[in-house]
Amino acid sequence: MKTILLILASIVLCGNLSANEPPRQVSGCITDEKGETLPYANILVKGTTHGTASDLDGNYKLDLSKPGEYHLIIKYAGFTPVEQRIYLHGDTVINFRLKEDALNLNEVTVTATRTPKLLKDAPVITRVITATDIKKLNAVTVQDLLETELPGMEFTRQMDGQIAVNMQGMSGKYVLFLIDGERMAGETLNNVDYNRLNADNIERIEIVKGAASALYGSSAIGGVVNIITKEPSKPLEVNVSGYYGSNNEQRYGGTIGTKQKNISSLTSVMYKNKDHYSLWSSDRTDSAIIYGGKDLSVDEKLSWKVSDKITLTGKGGFYTRLADIANDKKTDRYRDYNGSVRMNYLISEKQDLTISYLLDRYNKYDHYTKTDADSLNYRNTQHTARAQYNYSFTPNNTLIGGAEFFRDELMSYQFSGDTHSTNDYILYAQHDFNVTEQFNLVYGGRMDYYNSFGAHVSPNISLMYKLKPFTFRTSYSRGFRAPSLKEMWTEWDMGGMNMFIIAGDPNLEPEISDNFSVSAEYSRDRVNFSVIGYYNNIKDKITTIFSADRDTSYYRNIDKSKLAGLDANLAVKCPYGFTVKAAYAYVHENMKQNGYNVSSTRPHSATLGINYEYSRKNYDLNVALNGRFLGKLDTYEANSTGDTFTPVHYSGYQNWKITVSQRLFGAYLLQATVDNIFNYKPDIIASNSPMSPGTTFMIGLSVNIDEIFK
Repeated sequence: MKTILLILASIVLCGNLSANEPPRQVSGCITDEKGETLPYANILVKGTTHGTASDLDGNYKLDLSKPGEYHLIIKYAGFTPVEQRIYLHGDTVINFRLKEDALNLNEVTVTATRTPKLLKDAPVITRVITATDIKKLNAVTVQDLLETELPGMEFTRQMDGQIAVNMQGMSGKYVLFLIDGERMAGETLNNVDYNRLNADNIERIEIVKGAASALYGSSAIGGVVNIITKEPSKPLEVNVSGYYGSNNEQRYGGTIGTKQKNISSLTSVMYKNKDHYSLWSSDRTDSAIIYGGKDLSVDEKLSWKVSDKITLTGKGGFYTRLADIANDKKTDRYRDYNGSVRMNYLISEKQDLTISYLLDRYNKYDHYTKTDADSLNYRNTQHTARAQYNYSFTPNNTLIGGAEFFRDELMSYQFSGDTHSTNDYILYAQHDFNVTEQFNLVYGGRMDYYNSFGAHVSPNISLMYKLKPFTFRTSYSRGFRAPSLKEMWTEWDMGGMNMFIIAGDPNLEPEISDNFSVSAEYSRDRVNFSVIGYYNNIKDKITTIFSADRDTSYYRNIDKSKLAGLDANLAVKCPYGFTVKAAYAYVHENMKQNGYNVSSTRPHSATLGINYEYSRKNYDLNVALNGRFLGKLDTYEANSTGDTFTPVHYSGYQNWKITVSQRLFGAYLLQATVDNIFNYKPDIIASNSPMSPGTTFMIGLSVNIDEIFK
């Protein structure tokens, strides 16, 4: 017994000696290639949550618990990340010099594979819009931003005043919008409420075109737009901003954040107001009202490093909008409440586990202006629970597997009953590995089991071959869209005037697509050019058909469409502070109805951006000139009963926008924007007409208060 006690005492004593051993420290300075210091750069220990940030002078200190081998990662926005293994025996000084990433090709993305991956290494071409891009454009909404940056992306109005998207022939029900990788509740007329997206709280936007159902499930037939929200980067950061423009457009925002050793928090508030206005056809015989409204959003993100292995992140948000629709008696009110919690467990440098839960509830009300009363007519609640495990056999050989549960609940005035719901049980897996140093293969699949129609499997495979400076990619993916609760359970008298009944069908099957793409990319330090060709065949599309006596319109799986297209993108970092970006998109959509092509997609579109930057001590100037070009559209449109088709011609047009930004002393940002410089107005007023009233102006000021008192 004495021997055992002596051994235990020795173990405890050794443990205490080890625990009391002073930590080792690695320190140094982080600079760019010119020797300029980089404040608030991130220094992370791979495989743990442990890390630090450089101070205002670019200096950093990182305490490590014991001697040994460590894998450090150094990151700074706009620069190529650096990874370095160190062998720590005692206090060590290591300086890092980062190289500017002129075209953001070393930006880390997560959407294409659900794991962090450099943009240049993504298996499918992914477009990234950074926070810097957003600030340069002075974008009021995400809609403005996406239209300016992406050809083939159009936002138009719906009959209820809500915004609808068309991305290269794909309407909103085929394009999946995510916030930090999670779905948004509140689909109306096949679109979510894009006004919920706060442009001031966005770190970056990742756009993956083509079917992505193998990772994201239903609705990702046409692509995924993933909004990544901001993280705090300083011990204290405080920003306030105010903007004013045409049509009484106002935008006021504020953020306060902190990043400490084990805890970080970022709170964001945004208020927007815009008056309604009217659009008129060129002959003044037709008009449309573009609704305005008052928006308020509040978002909070809180992270806690429980240990070097575990991080907990909680998010909460509130959004409300009161529509301005020029009606003295009644208007629409929208509210959203959402909250989520996520745990990241870094098991080792090779493996990690993420567990998350999200609740999102979106309500719509009839708001009676005289009594200030609300009457609920729509409520959509979504629950998402997910667990994902990642294992890296080597840095270039990663396997992921996940399980997910998704519940969708909908109460609508268009239902015969009160509330309907559907459950989706999901398993997915993906293997991403380099067969050789130049050849990358990604393959995987997802199985969704819906209680409404059963199981559906979505496979995908992507190949990438690098022959510097060229990269070649090809992929196949199967997409699907599950029938919505609206399509299954609607029973509604159209307009309440006994015109006809719209009837759902609980026996609908999912829509299925087969997507093929091939691309070539050329990339040097200051030049990037890519060409992508794609083909998408959608079967069993859900549409409405009339009964023989035309008193009822039913949802049925009877439609189909085929899309083929070509994208070309060019980005050049020029001398003297200039950057040029140009993009072109061609889409051919064959969407026949009774022998007529009723496609509403413009075949040709393009964007051009010219950016100029000038920097001196305590002064930065940025001038961004952006143009959009949309080609003509000749199509057919059906009447309300679908038995008569009329040829319609929409003229092509272009829209130019210029934004001038000046930053003083690192704290004050003054901006002025002129949109639709040449005062374009559409000849014909229709649902897919541009919503611009003509030339508009906006001026504003943003102040980083922490920079004033540093």
